[in-house]
Amino acid sequence: MPIRRHLKVRAEANPYDPKWEVYFEERLDAQMADDLKDRGRLFDLWQQQHGLCPICHQKITKQTGWHSHHLVWRVHGGQDGTDNRVLLHPNCHRQVHSQRLAVTKPRPAGGV
Repeated sequence: MPIRRHLKVRAEANPYDPKWEVYFEERLDAQMADDLKDRGRLFDLWQQQHGLCPICHQKITKQTGWHSHHLVWRVHGGQDGTDNRVLLHPNCHRQVHSQRLAVTKPRPAGGV
């Protein structure tokens, strides 16, 4: 198992100061990417979604957790590939199933 080094937080960075919000979001994105790299498909989904849940449009992080949701359920003939899946927060996933909400795959950055 390779050694993973912890990236120190800048001395002047304050998580309660709004001007540092972007800095801390970038740190979370980097940590999430490192965590998901070993889980190839999940990492691809997370990147395609720009790290956001398509239901609440909030960041998906290790702290929030995530569930992989099939757009077309497997019992209805949906495939298991990344084209048919999105990552959702656990609570958003429960809402999708209990309220029968429609989920659409986020568009790629290029708008294709």
